[in-house]
Amino acid sequence: MELPVKQFQTRAEQAFVDLFNAAEQALPGAGNPWVADLRAKAIDAYGMLGLPHRRVEAWKYTDLRSKLTEALPLARATGVAVTEAEIARAFGADIAVLDAYRLVIVEGELRSDLSNLAGLKAAGAEVVSIAEALQKPPRWLKDSLGKINPQDRDPVVALNLALMSGGVGLRLAKGASLDKPVHVMHLDGGSEPSSVITRSVVLIEDGASLDLLESYASLGDTELQRNAVTEIEVGNKASLNHVKLQKESGTAFHLVTWLLKLDTGANYKAFQFSTGAVLSRSQIYAAFTGEGSALDVSGALLMRGYQHCDTTLLVEHRVPRCVSRELFKAVLDNEARGVFQGKIIVSPGAQKTDGKQMAQALLLSETAEFDSKPELEIFADDVVCGHGSTSGQIDEDLLFYLESRGIPEVQARALLIQAFVGEAVERIDHEALREALSKASAEWLGVSFD
Repeated sequence: MELPVKQFQTRAEQAFVDLFNAAEQALPGAGNPWVADLRAKAIDAYGMLGLPHRRVEAWKYTDLRSKLTEALPLARATGVAVTEAEIARAFGADIAVLDAYRLVIVEGELRSDLSNLAGLKAAGAEVVSIAEALQKPPRWLKDSLGKINPQDRDPVVALNLALMSGGVGLRLAKGASLDKPVHVMHLDGGSEPSSVITRSVVLIEDGASLDLLESYASLGDTELQRNAVTEIEVGNKASLNHVKLQKESGTAFHLVTWLLKLDTGANYKAFQFSTGAVLSRSQIYAAFTGEGSALDVSGALLMRGYQHCDTTLLVEHRVPRCVSRELFKAVLDNEARGVFQGKIIVSPGAQKTDGKQMAQALLLSETAEFDSKPELEIFADDVVCGHGSTSGQIDEDLLFYLESRGIPEVQARALLIQAFVGEAVERIDHEALREALSKASAEWLGVSFD
């Protein structure tokens, strides 16, 4: 496929088009005209945009064009042997043994031999492998896939749609409620450098409720380029508690996007926890399409060395009487860099909107960096909106207080950091998840509070 409109600036930019041209006929659903049309439009959109760079406002602090120097080959779903011990080591014992319906994805492939699907169908949930379903998708998947899609303005999302090679579709039937969470585990980084490009769809029908955990970890230190998109629709008076854990290896590039649509009276609560990858960017595009809905998104990122972690949110209040809250905490050490970009848009007519966001960073070294850009665009006059951002170092007075009570300096610092992060972690409703992520932050600090 030729893309004459865009003159690419780097070899990597062109390499993604070459990757698509080489793989197009072997990609899942290649024989389905509907899928082929989705892919063609997506690669055209990427061809017009190219890789994002610092002159693109939304990517000002994460210059992907300069950081991505090559396009790694697509991972092959080879059914590589994975043991329970490897899963526990990659994700951590508390996360691996979480009481949940487990969906394990290796190299983009949903692995039934590693997953636990028993009881889902009887409880009103349907799970499909995207790679298999693209050939003959169920009606609900065809009606959802690619619909919540800002690909015309986001080249990473466009590339994802063009090259999607795996992922899962999850539909929870009207009024259904599961007795335990669904845990989608992405495990990659095997023997060869590769790109893993997955597309998932989560449909929570009217009145249904779900706890969903997405976790990402690495089998080894092999170079990995991840591009994962999850499209989510929360139906009328439905609810979704959504948690993401990212602890990939220091050789991984982690680009994950959530595309979210909230119908009337919907409730969506999310938390993102990040400690891994050399470069990561988590994007959330959320749109209120029904009145009386609520969104609460929070997160914590803990970075050291030369890690770069970017969290970018766009929340669109398109209808009246909706509430949005965002709270993000960053702990940065050594040469690490954290980025928070949060924009709330209140459309004309979206009266009675209540939207607030806050980003706070704790800098543990003189060379760590935190870039924060909160924004409000308000086109209605009866709203309550606000945003804020702070950054600073550990309070020496509080540190002295703890040390004066006989607590060693290392543990005193860890306690203060844990308390700082804990304000966000405490927003997780699911107790087992909350405790597991509290332990994960303690592990990052290298201390135990037992």
